[in-house]
Amino acid sequence: MSNFSKIVIIILLVLSFFFIKEKYGEDIQNLLSSAGAIKKIELPKLIPEKEFEEIEPPTELPTEQPTANDETETKKAEIYFLALNSDANGIYKPVTREIPQNEDKLDFAIKELLKGPNIVEKSMGTYSEIPKNTKLLGIKHKGNKIIINLSDEFQWGGGTDSIYSRMMQLIKTSINNSKNKKIYLYIDGKQVNFLGGEGIMISQPLNEKSLEI
Repeated sequence: MSNFSKIVIIILLVLSFFFIKEKYGEDIQNLLSSAGAIKKIELPKLIPEKEFEEIEPPTELPTEQPTANDETETKKAEIYFLALNSDANGIYKPVTREIPQNEDKLDFAIKELLKGPNIVEKSMGTYSEIPKNTKLLGIKHKGNKIIINLSDEFQWGGGTDSIYSRMMQLIKTSINNSKNKKIYLYIDGKQVNFLGGEGIMISQPLNEKSLEI
């Protein structure tokens, strides 16, 4: 390209610059100002998602406890009679009796023992060696000591085996209905150490080994 051509191009460029400035100068200035303002605008910072706080599960409501029954539970006494097992051997057989309200457990048990087995129990082979005419003269509770006072009929009738069996009936019934208290047998108001015409020895207070002398 010749020098002349270069000069012509330069002149055209200068003229074009002034032409554009004259006609669009204000618009260009506004455009540049807007661009500067845009730069100054800060984009909002992204707020990190807040971590969910761990929510504790609601405390389980306590299960409703069953309310106690207002009615007093039926109390029962165990009375020991005799029966034969499958081998035809004699055994001491406990039967239950419901205790009436306000009745002492031991007092009730001794009374039932002297009555003997009922009709149903007799039909099942249950029997007693205690003489039917034996009377309960009284039961005294003195702290941890209990005195069972029977009539003289208790020690008569039958042989040694019969007296031994009736004593064990009395001992088992007394022990199982007296809450570990010391129990003494009196006959006609006197403590006894011998029973029956053959003089079976008894150690007192009564226990399962009272006849093993």
